[in-house]
Amino acid sequence: MACKVYQGEASVRTTDRFQVLDVTNIVEEAVSKSGVTRGIASVYVPHTTCGITVNEAEPGLMRDIVEFLKEHTKPGAPWMHNRIDDNAHAHLGQSVLGHHASIPVADGRLYIGTWQRILLVEMDGPRRRRIIITVIGE
Repeated sequence: MACKVYQGEASVRTTDRFQVLDVTNIVEEAVSKSGVTRGIASVYVPHTTCGITVNEAEPGLMRDIVEFLKEHTKPGAPWMHNRIDDNAHAHLGQSVLGHHASIPVADGRLYIGTWQRILLVEMDGPRRRRIIITVIGE
């Protein structure tokens, strides 16, 4: 079988400075369009102040993620970068979360656990965010 490569892009709008959005359905749609039945889906955000993680999309946990990031990145603290943009906390949070996730594809679908969802974590909103989805496989 020949290797297929699909690349797509989606855009989401965040409404708060800190926000967690479930983008799983966007990625599932890209996997469906790709025609790949077995392979890998890469989800990437080309931004330095938001991140991608895979976790449960339970509302309380999503709030906990935001509070955890606020507690550990200390928005408004005297970070050196705040002299430029006052968003050092968001860059630090993105460094902890990362900017991508790779998820297996099996039988033409994301191969994720029962409670797993793909989450975009905004830390410097509101903004429009791009999500780059690459699906590779057979």
